[in-house]
Amino acid sequence: MSEAFANNNGQPAGEGASRPVLLRAAREAAGLHIAALAAALKVPVRKLEALEAGRYGELPDLTFARALASSACRQLKVDPAPILEQIPQGVVRELGASRNGINAPFQPAHDPAPINPLSWLSRPALLAAIALLLGALVIVFLPRMEEPAQATVGGANVVTPVEPVAAVEPVPAQEPVAPGGVVTPAADAAVPAVSAPVVPVADPAATPAEPAPVSVAPSVPAPAQPAVSVPAVVASAAAVPAPPAPGTLLSIAATGESWVEVVNGSGSVVIQRMLQAGDAVDFSSAPPYTVVLGRAEAAQVTVRGKPFDVTRYARNNVARFEVK
Repeated sequence: MSEAFANNNGQPAGEGASRPVLLRAAREAAGLHIAALAAALKVPVRKLEALEAGRYGELPDLTFARALASSACRQLKVDPAPILEQIPQGVVRELGASRNGINAPFQPAHDPAPINPLSWLSRPALLAAIALLLGALVIVFLPRMEEPAQATVGGANVVTPVEPVAAVEPVPAQEPVAPGGVVTPAADAAVPAVSAPVVPVADPAATPAEPAPVSVAPSVPAPAQPAVSVPAVVASAAAVPAPPAPGTLLSIAATGESWVEVVNGSGSVVIQRMLQAGDAVDFSSAPPYTVVLGRAEAAQVTVRGKPFDVTRYARNNVARFEVK
């Protein structure tokens, strides 16, 4: 059977490509278009056309052609035997004798030769890289090594002396020296003045200039007067509210900024404004009074001349109460 086929696809050598007319006839008898059959088999139309026309060279191999024909027969519900007889069998290649028998000697793989580290040093690129690295190290560290050598002169370290800063004591103010070499002491000092002898003026060309001895009385500084601090009485006095007038039913005095609203018995708003420190308002007619105080701790309330504690009625620093 192997001698009957000469090409790779297993087609007969002396005959042309067989055409399975039965497959095309079965499809046309079923009234199915070739594109619909190709879609049902999920293969390209050109492969199905090549199978019906017997162009097996356009197919991958004869095994694929026989399998595709079997699938088409199952889809068309016809007997695949007559159609498969038109498709030649694949070439069965005989197994040739192996060149090496089972008893062939085994040759183990050779281990790679060990790498010699010195062989890397013979490469020019590696030598150039090492030279560049050494040059960079010399450029970086050489200036740092020269700096300590420049700071040493004759084997001794050069130390720059630091001049001490002299503390200058404050000199008390002195009165100007009066003519005749007499220094007038301060008015508050009790030290008597010492008069210096008057030296006649000689010719500067004949007599060398020598400083005349002048006795200067030590100047005793006057005792410093302590600064008297005067407290700001005016500011504190302005913050103290004035006492309420006699016969007042309700009095509100502000010790700081406080917002106040007072509504009388008829429902009219008597006052609604911000009180500054030292402000005071009095109410004596049309009670009862409904009072709202913002910042209750900055207000002093007096009811019928007696202090009234508003903190009992304060919530979130806002007090609400009624005076009858």
